[in-house]
Amino acid sequence: MGDIKVMNKEKLKLKIFLILSFVFAILTLISGYLVITHKLDNAGYSVIPMLFTLTFSLLYRNSKKDKE
Repeated sequence: MGDIKVMNKEKLKLKIFLILSFVFAILTLISGYLVITHKLDNAGYSVIPMLFTLTFSLLYRNSKKDKE
């Protein structure tokens, strides 16, 4: 019974990392567009979500690798 809970917890963690990675990737693209079209003045609006995208992508990849 304990192994099943651990497996479900790992699957949930993978899904959360993947969803957050996609959300921040979309935010990066939107804010990058806004910076290019000069609606936002600061490039940090697109860099910060990109850092979160990279972080959650790496967490997803490492968690998936550890699962196997």
